[in-house]
This record gives sequence, C-alpha cells and structure tokens, in this order.
Amino acid sequence: MVTRIPRNALAVFPRSQQGVVLLVALIVLVAMTLAALSLVRSIDTGNQVAGNLAFKQGATAAADGGVEAAIDWLVTKVGTPALHADVPAQGYYATSQDTLDITGTSGNDDYAAVDWDNNNCNGISAAACIKPSAAIDAGNGNSITYIIHRLCVSSGDPNSSGNSCANFKSASSTSPKRGEIKYGDDKRFEPLPAVYYRITSRVKGPKNTVSFVETIVHF
Repeated sequence: MVTRIPRNALAVFPRSQQGVVLLVALIVLVAMTLAALSLVRSIDTGNQVAGNLAFKQGATAAADGGVEAAIDWLVTKVGTPALHADVPAQGYYATSQDTLDITGTSGNDDYAAVDWDNNNCNGISAAACIKPSAAIDAGNGNSITYIIHRLCVSSGDPNSSGNSCANFKSASSTSPKRGEIKYGDDKRFEPLPAVYYRITSRVKGPKNTVSFVETIVHF
C-alpha cells in the first residue's frame, strides 16, 4: 500500500540554509569592532593631547623660578662694576646680543646659539655658542636654565658717553606745565635712569617639553 503526501504538506519542511544571515552577522561584527578600535584610539589621542598640555603648562609655570633666581642674583650686583662685563658662569651678558637665536629655531648660521642642554649647542652651525646659567632642579622633572642680557650696545659703564642702553626713566613729581603739548626746560625725568635687563628662562620638562618665558626688569 502506497501512502501519498499532499502537496501542501511539503511546506512544513525547512529549506536548506544559504549562510546569508551568518555573512551579515560577520560584517556587522567587523564594523562594530572597527568602530570600537577607532573610539579607543580617539580616547587615547585625547588623553595624550591633554597630558602634553598639562606638561606644557607645568613647564611654563616653573619658568618663573628661573626669573626669580636671575633677579635675586641681579639685585646683589646692581650699581656695581660687576655688571659692566659678561659673567658667563652666571648666564649674564653685558650687551643685548641682538643676533642671538634664543630658541635655536631660526636656522640662521650668522646668529649665536644658546647652549641650553650643556652639549656645546648640539653641534649646530652657529656664530657662537653662548652659555646660560647652571641648571636648577624645579621638581616634577623640570630643569630650569636662564640667560640675562643687559640691554646695552656695549659693555662697560652704562652711563658712559660711548655706550647706549635702554633705560627706564621715572617721571618726576614736579612738573608745573603738566599736560601741555610742548617741549620745554621743565624737569620731566630723573637724571639717573635705571638700565633694563632681559631675562630669558627656559624649562625642559617630562617628555622633552620645552617652554620659554622672557621678562624685562629694571632696578
């Protein structure tokens, strides 16, 4: 006896799988993996940028220590012949040295360089290799060095007729013609002006972070 199966009964049997769902699932998985890697990389880059900014800010703040150290030294020498000549051991120079490449980035061989890292200016081609002060440990991996320039054309006495210096002249307290727009013989400035000094403080911190701070002072 032969049993026949109705045609509509064949619909209850599943068709053979083609693997389309698996392929789509793999594609989605790969896309999600790439998105996750991109997100992690973006977060790492953001953390590095934030960390570098923090190191830069820390180095800039520490540079004030170099300025203070330079001022402390200058205060003990102002008004004496000790500042009439260069004192390389202290990073002091009696002239402005206008052709000086402070940061070492000018690329001009006619400019003098500063030996910030105590390595003979790293062998770069320069007109001269100027010595800064001894390094000061500022903590947190920051090392400070500074250089002082008296803003004068020549060394020697800043008040001599053969020298020319940038000077601070404070206004006198008496001026009978104050406010008038004219030139006259009234006393407007003190006779002995104070010389300007330019202090450049350089800090080298963690991850080779380098920061420069320049300050001009007078006494």
